[in-house]
Amino acid sequence: MEPLVSGFYTICVWVFRFAYLNILWLLFTLLGAVVLGFFPATIAMFAVERKWILGDSDFSIFQHFWSTYKQEFIKINLLGYAVTFIGALLVINYFISTSLNNAIGDMLGWLLLGLLLLCTVAVIYIFPVYVHYDVKYLDYIKHAFVIGISSPLMSLLILLSFMTYFYIVTIFPGILPLYTGSMLSFAVMWFAHCAFIRIESKQIKRTQPDLH
Repeated sequence: MEPLVSGFYTICVWVFRFAYLNILWLLFTLLGAVVLGFFPATIAMFAVERKWILGDSDFSIFQHFWSTYKQEFIKINLLGYAVTFIGALLVINYFISTSLNNAIGDMLGWLLLGLLLLCTVAVIYIFPVYVHYDVKYLDYIKHAFVIGISSPLMSLLILLSFMTYFYIVTIFPGILPLYTGSMLSFAVMWFAHCAFIRIESKQIKRTQPDLH
C-alpha cells in the first residue's frame, strides 16, 4: 500500500509542477506584453524543464525561471525575432511565387515550401539548443538546423507527442490553459535531449583513438 501512496504523491507533485510552470509561462509572457515576453518566458520554461530531464528537481522553479527570464531577455528576443523575420520573408515570397501562375512560380513555390519546412524544423529545436549549448549567436540557428535534420525520428516523435496531446485535449478541454505550454515544451525538450545525447556520443567515439 505504501508504494502505491508514494507513487500517487509523486504523480500529484509533477501534475502541480507542470501546471505551476505553465502559469509562470503565461504570466511572464503577459508581463512582457506578449511581444517582448513570449520568447524570454519560453526559454525560461525550457531551462526549468532541462534541469528536470537531467534529474534535478530539487530547486526553486520560480527563482530559476525568473533568473533565466531576466538574463536572456534581450538576447533571446533578438534571436527569436530574427528567426521570425526569416520565416515571414519565406512565407511572403511563397505566396508571391504561387500567385505567378507559371512554371517558374511553381518551381519557386516548391523551393520556398522546402525552405519553410527546414525553417520549421530549426524552430522546433532552437529553444532546446539555446538552453543546452553555449555557442555563438548565429550558431544557435545552425545547431538547431543540423540537429533537426539529422534527427528525423526525434522530430517525428515530437510531432506524435503534439498530436497525442491535442487528442487528449479534445477529451479533457479543461487542461488546455493549464498544461499546453509546459507539456508541449517538455516533449520537445525530452526528445531534443535524446538527439543531443546521440550526437554527442557519436562525437566522443570519433575522438577516441582506435586501439585495434
